[in-house]
Amino acid sequence: MRACVFKAPGAPLEVVDVPDPVAGPGELVVRVRACGICSSDLHAAKSISDPLPAGAIMGHELAGEIAQIGPGVSGCKIGDPVVVMSYLACGDCANCRAGAGVRCEQSRLVGFGEAPGGYAELIATRPASVFKMPPGLSFQTGATVEPLVIGLHAVRRAKIRAGESCVIIGAGATGLMTMLCARAAGARPIVFSDRALDRRESAMRLGADAAVDPRMHRAGAAMAKLTGAPPDVVFDCAGEPGSLAEAVTAVRPRGRVIAASASLEDDGFPPGLAMGKELDIHFSFGLEPGEVEETIELLASERISTAPLVTHVVALDDLPRVFAALQEPNRQVRVMVEP
Repeated sequence: MRACVFKAPGAPLEVVDVPDPVAGPGELVVRVRACGICSSDLHAAKSISDPLPAGAIMGHELAGEIAQIGPGVSGCKIGDPVVVMSYLACGDCANCRAGAGVRCEQSRLVGFGEAPGGYAELIATRPASVFKMPPGLSFQTGATVEPLVIGLHAVRRAKIRAGESCVIIGAGATGLMTMLCARAAGARPIVFSDRALDRRESAMRLGADAAVDPRMHRAGAAMAKLTGAPPDVVFDCAGEPGSLAEAVTAVRPRGRVIAASASLEDDGFPPGLAMGKELDIHFSFGLEPGEVEETIELLASERISTAPLVTHVVALDDLPRVFAALQEPNRQVRVMVEP
């Protein structure tokens, strides 16, 4: 098969021929029909401190159709459309047997060197990491399930109630996915805070009520203009030094702060202010059993549409060029690869 592989930090990706995966006992092979390019892929490709192994196949947001079924696998057939999640679950541990493959005791990350990802024509996986797609759901939409469930989990952690106001710091894909889930839960209004004009424009185009540049305006003040009060909930989807402090400052007393992204450096948020406000601060990572199915249902019922987030579609041969271009500032939200 053909795959786009990592060569070295900062080096261009390269499309090469590699051996086809074969479905062994308890395994599936999925033909990749769509795979999103995530910002974590872009960061991983540049990392020198923790480099990917040469030859790694990235891509962890994908959907396709079952191409091979290994011995011992039941409940599916060749051609079934499926979403493939970003964890490779063993299928044998106690969590997998209980239907919680996301908490697999032997889980390996897909697309970061531990297990090959979706920048390829085929990918080997296991049933505990695969979820069937209902008829009518496109492969591009299926490939947004993985990032969308991250937003859904953050909203679940926030325990959003209808009519509550939200500020979202960071208008990247995580922030926009969180907004879609928050709106589906009834949150109104929603204000974004992001330094990049193109991201603020994307947030407004996709349904935000306001979007501000934090260097010029405070998000809490922008919310107060809309509602007369600071926001009930603030999501930190930027994960930058100072963004958690911005969230603590913006939210109302006894409000909730959800950190859905993490800074790699010390944030230095003001604990005294958080204590004085008696804030609930939660950190959101991964997902809970059942949330993938819930996300698929939200998309299938059209309560949420991620189609506007797909801003560009490329073939596998074009991926090295487009991947390099995405390392620079750009207006793309989610670029899809269709091998």
